Formats: sequence, C-alpha cells, structure tokens
Amino acid sequence: MVEGPLETASAGGDAAPEHPEPGSGPELPGWPAEDGAPLVAVMVPERDAVPTSPGVLTDDPWAEAGRKLLRFHLARVLARVPGVMAADDPEEVHAMRVAARRMRATWRVFGDGFEGGARRRYQAELRAIGASLGAVRDLDVLVEILGSHGRQRGDRHRAGLQPLLRASDAERKVRHVDLLDLLGSERFTTFVDDYDALVRTPGLAAAPAPAHAPGLVRNRMPAKVWDAYQAVWGFEAEVPDADLTTLHDLRIASKWLRYTLEFFREPLDPEASALIKPVVALQDHLGTIHDHSVAAEAARSFLDSTPGDRGEVKAIRRFIEDLDASVDRGRRAVDRPWKVLVAPDYRRALGRALARL
Repeated sequence: MVEGPLETASAGGDAAPEHPEPGSGPELPGWPAEDGAPLVAVMVPERDAVPTSPGVLTDDPWAEAGRKLLRFHLARVLARVPGVMAADDPEEVHAMRVAARRMRATWRVFGDGFEGGARRRYQAELRAIGASLGAVRDLDVLVEILGSHGRQRGDRHRAGLQPLLRASDAERKVRHVDLLDLLGSERFTTFVDDYDALVRTPGLAAAPAPAHAPGLVRNRMPAKVWDAYQAVWGFEAEVPDADLTTLHDLRIASKWLRYTLEFFREPLDPEASALIKPVVALQDHLGTIHDHSVAAEAARSFLDSTPGDRGEVKAIRRFIEDLDASVDRGRRAVDRPWKVLVAPDYRRALGRALARL
C-alpha cells in the first residue's frame, strides 16, 4: 500500500492531464490492464444544463451571490457523477474534486452571509465528499507521475517500477469503491436534495444583515479580495529560504486567493484574467513541488514496507532521486512566479479593478 496524501494543481486548475484510454490500465507500454472496479448504482436527478458562468453581479446581495456560486458548482459536481462511476477517465474524478473544492471555498468567502448552523452542516458534508474524492485523485496523481517518469526510461527500468505502480493502482481501485459507496449512499442523496433546495431558494438560510452593514458584492468584495491577497503577501520574508512546509502553506494561501478572484471574475472583468493568471502560475509551481515531494515519500514508504529484487529497488530509488532533484529545482525557482504576484504593478492593477466597483 502506498501511504501519504498527494494533491496536484493542474495548469489552470481544470486542465485535463494525459491519461490512459478507457480500460487501458496503468499508462506505461507493456503493463497489463486490470479489470475495473465494481460499480454501484447512483441516482442523480435530471437537472438544468450546466451554466457557463455563475452570473455574480456587483449589486447582488452578499448571500445571494454566494448562492449563485454554490448552485454553479453543485451543477458541476453532479455533471461528473456518471463519469466517476464509469471509472474510465481519471479526469472525471479530478473535475468533480475541483468543483467540490470550489463549493467549500464559496462557503469560506460567503459563509458569513448564511446562518451558522446551515454553514457548518454543509461544510462538514463537503469535507467528507472532498476527502473521498481526494483519496482517489491522490493516487491518480502518483500513477501519472510514475507513468511520466517511466516513459522516459528503458524497458528494464519500467519493469523495476512495476511493483510500485501495481500497488498504487490496486489502492486506487479500493479508494474508488469507497467513493462509489459514498455516491450511492442515502446520505449523499439526502445531501444533494437538501443542498439543491438551498441553492435554488432565494433567502433560504441567509443571515440577517446588521443595520448599516455593507451587504452587496460591490461593497464587501474588496475587503475579501485584499484579505486573500494579504495572506499570500505575508510570506514575503520567508519565500527565499522557505522549507517544504512553508511552501505547502503558501500553496494553500495562493489557492484561496485564486478561488476568491475567480468567484468575482464577472465584476472584475475585463481585468480578471490578467489578475488570476499570476496566481495560477504560482499555485501550479508550488503544486508540482508538493506532488513530487509527496510522491517521493510514498515511494520511500513502499521500499521500506515491501521487499523487492535488486532491479526493482534500483529503479524505485532512481525514481526517488529524480523527484528529489525536481523538488530542489522547484524550490530554487519559486522566486520567479512569486515576484510577479507581489510586485507593485500587480497591486496597482488589483486596486484599479476594485476601485471601479
């Protein structure tokens, strides 16, 4: 069993990575395909077509803007259920996880617009769903990294990696069955029905606004955006010599800044894309560091717990060495995307966009 969490930040957050053709198994030449995991029935009611944008406006009441985003990302979660059930395409799990994360992030940004009990209940359910999706996606990432590494090596080296890949793929199948059990459960069905009512009913569970408090997107959004930016900017003194723990924390902060800006894309347009692009660049860079670091630790754990012949041990150690070298290169190069995001020019552009509201 391969241990340890593993996350990835794909380019742009939703870009589809390379993956095997349906039913082809691990993506290395000559490696045998295995039967897919058993499926369970999941009933997802027919819904409106998935919208292309949430439609957040500057004069929307705060809770109702959050409700639009919750509805937008719920549609995206549910649209991916059939693909996740089919187990043919790792990108389906990835996309569903991305949508579920954005729902959680919506609660983080707009949660103060809703009653505390509702906020806590839905956040707890989304954490459980996200954890199950993450357990599968993490192993997909490890298999992708193994595949990329193996394709650059000869047949003997790929054969040496085979035990690690097979163990990862077997663990992925187990986690996928757990995910299917969750999606097929009464708990998930109840959650979807309850959540659907929340996102479709204006005013439901909205917290009363205090007298004279700002209550619209245009007068609450600037503070939220600057808070998210400050959380990233606060790492300035640590970045040059940051260890992996610090870079992991910075990755989380940059992810929340990205989500916050994306939630307000429509009010921030036409500047939105230019503001989001540097955040994505930093997040992707940090995501690669994180993925390779955790993949190396997973391979070390596998070597410690699983006997192998000389060729297998040599191949896996080479895999670890290459990942460690990639992590070191990434740490040394983090200044490049970081400096763009914390430059005065970026803050001026962000300030101008917020001042237009």
